[in-house]
Amino acid sequence: MFRMKFKFLLQNKQTRLILLLTVFVPVCITSIGLYSYSQYRSGLDTELNAPNVELLQINLDVTNRAFREADNEAVDISYDPGVLSYIFGQASGREPSVQELRSYLHSRLKEPDIHSVHLVRFRDRTVISTRFEGKPAWADASDSHWSGWIQEIRDKPLLIKRRVYGNGGETGESNPKRLTGQTEVLSLVRPVVRGGEVGGAVIVNLDYDSLFSKTYTHLSDYQFVFNLDGELIYPKLNLPFTSEEMRGVIADLDVRPFDYVKVRGQDYMANQAFSDVTGWRLVSLVPLEELLKSVTLTRNVLLLFSLVSAGIGCAAMYYYNYAAFRPLKRINALLQAGQESPGRGSLYELEHVLVRWVGDFRIKSLVAEQSLPELRSKLIGEVLSRAIGSREMQAKWGSYFQDWTAAPLAMLIISIDRYQQFAAEYREEDRMLLKYAMDNIVREKLEPFWRCVTMPADHEDMAVLLQPKEEALEACSYKDAAGQLIQAIREYLHLSVSIGIGGEVSHLPEINRSYAEAKEALSYRLYDGYGQARDYRECSIRKDGIPSTLHEGWKTEMFETLQTSGEEQSIQLMRRWMRDICGGRIHPENVYKFVDQLMVEMLNMAEARGLPVPNELDDYTWQKLTTMELAEAEALLCLLAGTLTRELESRKQTKEFILARRMIGFMEQNYQANIGLQEIADHVNMGISSVSSIFKTETGSTIYDYLTSLRMDKACELLQDTSLKVADIAFRVGYQNENSFIRAFRKNKSMTPGKYRETNKFSGEYADPANTRKFGIFEDS
Repeated sequence: MFRMKFKFLLQNKQTRLILLLTVFVPVCITSIGLYSYSQYRSGLDTELNAPNVELLQINLDVTNRAFREADNEAVDISYDPGVLSYIFGQASGREPSVQELRSYLHSRLKEPDIHSVHLVRFRDRTVISTRFEGKPAWADASDSHWSGWIQEIRDKPLLIKRRVYGNGGETGESNPKRLTGQTEVLSLVRPVVRGGEVGGAVIVNLDYDSLFSKTYTHLSDYQFVFNLDGELIYPKLNLPFTSEEMRGVIADLDVRPFDYVKVRGQDYMANQAFSDVTGWRLVSLVPLEELLKSVTLTRNVLLLFSLVSAGIGCAAMYYYNYAAFRPLKRINALLQAGQESPGRGSLYELEHVLVRWVGDFRIKSLVAEQSLPELRSKLIGEVLSRAIGSREMQAKWGSYFQDWTAAPLAMLIISIDRYQQFAAEYREEDRMLLKYAMDNIVREKLEPFWRCVTMPADHEDMAVLLQPKEEALEACSYKDAAGQLIQAIREYLHLSVSIGIGGEVSHLPEINRSYAEAKEALSYRLYDGYGQARDYRECSIRKDGIPSTLHEGWKTEMFETLQTSGEEQSIQLMRRWMRDICGGRIHPENVYKFVDQLMVEMLNMAEARGLPVPNELDDYTWQKLTTMELAEAEALLCLLAGTLTRELESRKQTKEFILARRMIGFMEQNYQANIGLQEIADHVNMGISSVSSIFKTETGSTIYDYLTSLRMDKACELLQDTSLKVADIAFRVGYQNENSFIRAFRKNKSMTPGKYRETNKFSGEYADPANTRKFGIFEDS
């Protein structure tokens, strides 16, 4: 009986259709769910991997910079004549005292991450440190764990070790605890070598907690640092995984930049990077459970839906078998329930229903995953940043801009005027809402005559790509459209904006030129004022720089006026400069750069001396300056100059001021000699610590930095104006060793003395002008 019924059912077209749909629909839905899941995972790789790689690189840069700075200090110490004399002894002359060496080592503690510096001598196994007095033997020193590394120090030019400062035992995976009062450090060791002989070592100890407190982490991921031997360097507490689990992760990663790993049954994305300075391996683990939670739920729902569909198909087949001999009209009436006319009635009509379901699902999935306005905006941003190739650009243009024509394109830049005032009046959430509303107004106003794409440019700017529709070629110009936007934004949002209009271009890759022209036109807001639209083709574009009468010596004149003149004279100086600029109609970009230099120099001067600045300049930035017109920039300069002048006047009669002036005079008269902190302190009959503190407070600089900068400036004059040898110049500015002079010059001027002389020989002026010493009220005027 069953075989007969089964054979009968298979001969029926409707039953075969149900069987086919019972197989096809679940397979189709399952395939769509799995495909969507795989696409999401693929997109997750791209979106999640990039920021984690960037974060690892940032942390690498943080640690590398700290170790480079510490290594530079170690190298400078190892080449110091006094240190070499102590390590190897001298045939003539005296060996520096322990106190002199400790003072010198203390003077090198300029970096905040450096905990201490040890100077080790192999000859008599003694050590001098910034952390304890005297010159004890290694075994008697309060910190001597490094003594076990002596053979490694002799064999390696650079050694980095993690340990505990003191005699409480070293830390690591085998011993993560330390005694109370001890400090965990990372020791960087440089051997002191002369003539191929290793006579001692310089040990620079970096504070472990201070160094790693500067690293950045996401709240949801974990970061680890391992050394070349696979030992865990960071973190040291609250480890989320065991050592064996992390070794398994490293083994799975090998040398790949990223991979998926499993730890304790959980999926993680592992990224890693290697330091070229320390050889360390940085590893980050990002849990994927929460990130994949929603898409996994969607996938499971689709799978469940496919099972339900299969169940429905099986139920339909069962029902058909049950009602096989009922009239076909009743079956069609059940399938067409709710319709006025059941029509001819056929199970084949079910195909149209399924096609509509699947089609609607695919369309909704694509709409959910891809938003056309966002894709267009992203493409324009990639073109402007030159982050996309021509072939990919053309492919995306054809895909995203199918309704655009071959008509010319142009860029507009809409900039909020007085952005500093705008940012102060509104909270960040309100600013975002206002910019969103402004974007909607721009789209609505341009829609009748223009095709447009909007995207954010800077904090205060919005960039718009325009293409005229056929009806706009004669009805509305670019400037008319920009004027309507300015009026609408002022009316609805009560915001003042200025608009720059770039020239027309024929192809998408050329919009960079139109964008640059729009920025150029917008910059003339400096002279023309707020709330205007400026077309690049109508602007009188000038490339004039700051006049030489103003550019040469402006910094000296400014500092001299602030320090020696009254408030009124300082304000008059700023106004005179602004009048000269306005009268010459100088290119706005050059004016903004000059005003920014003025502002930054005065702010640096205030910061170095601890002077207060007006509230209007608490959050000064270059972007906020470029949204001002000339009168507002002038008012801001006058406000700052007047404030600084009043503060300086109140400080000039203090005893500390006079004392600091005596120190500077002594240095300017004796910079050729081998003077240091002790000689300067003797000159003013005070202690070293008191002299250093007073000088730092009054000038904003250390004595060492000021003296070095003074010597470098004198060296620049000799290099430019004389033909003396570098060795002779080094001796004349107080350096007994030519190599030490060259290193100091390169660090201060970013080039060698020979390169500096060669550059000035051909150019007639500084290619890299000497930095003015920002040391409080005693500027070189």
